[in-house]
Amino acid sequence: MKDIVLAGISASGKWTQSQKLLEYFGKKMKYFETGWILRSLQSTDNAIWNYLKNIIENGLLVKDEIVSGLFWVFLETLEDWDIILADGCMRKLRQSNEIVRLLENKNRDFLVIELVLPEEEVYNRLANRIICKNCWVNFNASLTWDIKKCLECGWEIYRRNDDTNKNAIKNRIEAYHKNIVPSLEMLDKKWYLIKVDAMLSADEIFQKILEIIQK
Repeated sequence: MKDIVLAGISASGKWTQSQKLLEYFGKKMKYFETGWILRSLQSTDNAIWNYLKNIIENGLLVKDEIVSGLFWVFLETLEDWDIILADGCMRKLRQSNEIVRLLENKNRDFLVIELVLPEEEVYNRLANRIICKNCWVNFNASLTWDIKKCLECGWEIYRRNDDTNKNAIKNRIEAYHKNIVPSLEMLDKKWYLIKVDAMLSADEIFQKILEIIQK
């Protein structure tokens, strides 16, 4: 069984697929999601969150040293038999090289799966994305009529500031091409990258990912 790192432009479905994988594999799979970890710091007033808030809300990228440092801590918590699922941790070339080095040093058998989505679809999906404040499930407002509470747990739902800010979305797309695409090209040269069409249904994508990691 291979460890996997999910990659892809904003709204490509990484969160949806990660939740499907976690449900399927249960406790055997250990999850590292950079954005989730960083945003969890906003529950209290603290120096780290105060520093990160402006970066995240403007669609910019957190420093490599912060992400790779968090990933190193994550790896140190694992047992040899654990399966890694990671998201949001290969967003710059330097960062990606460091995380590849950490994984290789641990002799982890891993692949990076990129969910490929056209840019025009990014704006459409983000314009309709709503998120539960409790369980972080994502919903599409255009498909879920007049949703008031989370359909999974009943908690309050909200829209991320950087989902409704067109400049922030533009920044995220530009950052993707400037920083993440070169990282993916590097991973492709190392034979670590596999691409999956993010315009397929969520179930079709999930089946393709299962086939890839179980080979």
